[in-house]
Formats: sequence, structure tokens, C-alpha cells
Amino acid sequence: MRDFIIRTEKDLEAAVEECGILPLFENPLVGFSVEEHAAPEVWFAGGEGIWEWKGPVIRGTGCAYGKFFGNKAVFISRKWFPDFANWRRDGYDFDARFDDELASYADKRLYDLLDAAAPVMSDELKKAGRYGKDGNKGFETILTRLQAQGYVVTSDFIYRKDRFGHPYGWGVAQYSTPEKFFGKAFTDAVYRRQPEASFARILAHVQSLLPDEDPQEVERYLTRGAGRPEGRRDWLVPSNPKYFDVVKAFAENEVIHWKQGNDNIRPGDHVFLYVGAPYSAILYHCEVTETDIPYTGHNEHVNITKLMMIKRLQVFDPAYLNRPVLKNYDVTAVRSTRSMPARLVRDIRDGRVKQ
Repeated sequence: MRDFIIRTEKDLEAAVEECGILPLFENPLVGFSVEEHAAPEVWFAGGEGIWEWKGPVIRGTGCAYGKFFGNKAVFISRKWFPDFANWRRDGYDFDARFDDELASYADKRLYDLLDAAAPVMSDELKKAGRYGKDGNKGFETILTRLQAQGYVVTSDFIYRKDRFGHPYGWGVAQYSTPEKFFGKAFTDAVYRRQPEASFARILAHVQSLLPDEDPQEVERYLTRGAGRPEGRRDWLVPSNPKYFDVVKAFAENEVIHWKQGNDNIRPGDHVFLYVGAPYSAILYHCEVTETDIPYTGHNEHVNITKLMMIKRLQVFDPAYLNRPVLKNYDVTAVRSTRSMPARLVRDIRDGRVKQ
């Protein structure tokens, strides 16, 4: 990462714009933080410095600020935040996430309060939601989770003033949704790529900033705080008839063993099986009933280290979710286990798949 020193508010603005993604505090990636580039006299040295500049930098650059990686504060520029939000949301807006049982009622309650009042100061939000010792619990935990998922940003820091009009104390965080903070520029851009493509762009960008850093360490850092939310997830899973006749298997049994291709799959998740030629279509909608079943098996085509159990829920006609139809949902190839596009799941559920 280019060597630079932050001595002024303008230096910090320039660093955020140049880096695009810049954590506030030192972390496992050497040189990838404001702290490591801040001059000693502006890093919590008693006078005006980094802490007081956060609000002005947010206003000056229009960047997002929040606990985005590992529950730690990060600046993300206007250019890069749509990709971050798309990746962390996995293509879901919040209402769709809740409808698909991927967000709790507690999360929805706080999100709806914040969305209705945004921009809103944290203490006002706590009061409106009756969070506290004798009221609702989990305010900070839920707020941090919503930031990590790309649904909430810190939009400013507001200082209280004494009777002479002088600011005092610590700035109080003001929160907003990206949709209200960034406006149309964000809503037009956030879902234009597949979430996996957004993550690939972010990973490549940070690696370009840190060419000497171990790529695995870069990926490990970026995915801190990106753990999957509670609730069900929907997966698109490939099946090659050359290696296993899944049509025959499901004709004979309602529940079968299947290769577990992703460590994030949990019991209760749903799997949509894409079966290759001669079908080249999603043929089955299944529920995962058990995961992490030990198994060792390999040949020239496949290596299996564990299995899951999947229960057949629906069988689709090969013409219903074939390749031309899937292209309408930006699914051009199914080579490995991946998340199902949220729009496609909703349209299957509602019986309005785009033919």
C-alpha cells in the first residue's frame, strides 16, 4: 500500500477516496488502516484529530462509515459501497431478507424504526425503540449486525453544544440506511451484479492495494463479520448426470445423500438442484435435513469429504427452469454450489418465473 501520512482532515478525505476501503484501526493487514498512517499528533493525542474528523470526512466525501469488518470501524467510499452492500446482503433488500426468514423480528423492529426516522441519532433511536435495562435488549448487537450486512451506515457524528453554542463531549453517531444516505446513485447500482461478482471486485481491489500481503489473509480479513445470518438460506447446486443419476435416485427415494459443497450449508436450508445435459435445468427443490456427514470418496471427476441429506420438496418440469429462463436471472452457468438469486427464489415461490 502506498506510504502516506495523515496530518489534516483533507489528508484523511484524500486517503478514503484513494483507497476506497480503509479501516480506522490497525488490523492483521499491515498498513491497511488510518491508525498506521496517522501522524502521532492527530491520533488521540488530546487535540483535534482523527476522532473529530470522522463526521466532516463523511460529509465531505459522502463515504459510508460503520462496523463493516470484524465489528470494527471502516470507511468505504461511495464508489465501493454498492458492491460491499450487494455482497453482504447476498442480493436481498431487507424486506426480502425478512420475508425469506433470514432476519429475526428483533432485527426487523430496529431496522424499521431506523428506516422510518433516518437520519437518526443513536440515543433517539434507543428511546424510540425502548432499548435499555428495563426494555428491549440487544441494541448494539443488532445495529452492528445490520451494518455488517450492509443495511445501515453511520451518516454523521453530531456534537452537543453548551449554552454558549460550543460543542462538547464525544460526537453522537447518527445512522441512516444506504438507500436514504446515498439515494438513487446507490439504489441504481447495488444489485446490478451477482453478489459473488461484487465480492470478487472488492477482493481484487484490496489485493491491488496490498500487493505484498498473502491473498488468503486478505480474504480472511474481508470476510470477518460476513458470517451468514440466522435463518434459512437457498442454494443453487449442480448435478452432473454423467456421474450420478439423481432423477433415478429421487424416483426411488424422497430423501437422499448428497455431496456437501459448502461449509455454510445448514439443516433447514433449501437446495435447488440444477441437473446438467440432457436436462440443463433446475429439476428439484429440496430441504437440507442433515449436514457434515463424514465421508471419503474420490475419482477423476469428484472429491467428496462430507455429505448432507436432502429431502425432495418439489419436482419441476425441465422446461420451467431451463438455461434460457435462468439467464433472465443472470444465472449463466452452474459449476459449483452458490446462493440462489433472491429474485428467482421469490418468483418460484410466487409462481411468476420469467419465461
